[in-house]
Amino acid sequence: MKLKEYQKIVNKNIKQENKIFNALISFLIGGLIGLLGQVFVTILENKFYMPLSECYMYLMILLVTISSVLTGLGIFDEIVSFCKCGLIIPTTGFAHSMTSAAMDNNEEGLIKGIGSNIFKLTGSIILYGITIAFFLALLKGVIM
Repeated sequence: MKLKEYQKIVNKNIKQENKIFNALISFLIGGLIGLLGQVFVTILENKFYMPLSECYMYLMILLVTISSVLTGLGIFDEIVSFCKCGLIIPTTGFAHSMTSAAMDNNEEGLIKGIGSNIFKLTGSIILYGITIAFFLALLKGVIM
């Protein structure tokens, strides 16, 4: 079978996704997470008189905990199949990738399994995030 014939068969049998609908769902879900996060921060700031930086810290802890628990229960992937990038791009996606790596390698033990593999998926995010933050801080220092 030639490659073109194979590609026709594959294209005929692959479910085509509606990209506009997916973008709209991602936008709405990401916006909803942002809105709920802002409500949470506002409640902490106004009702408990916490500094804003501390409120955001608790928000990040809450998002990481929720996504890690949902990943551990096997629910997060099902939710992501509907929510698309609106759920995996924020902090929740970072926590999900760490929890997934830890769960996949837990049979090998704490050191060789979880410890050496937990940042396998997220290591590049940390590396490039820190690198870009460093250069942006330098740029800000030069400009100001």
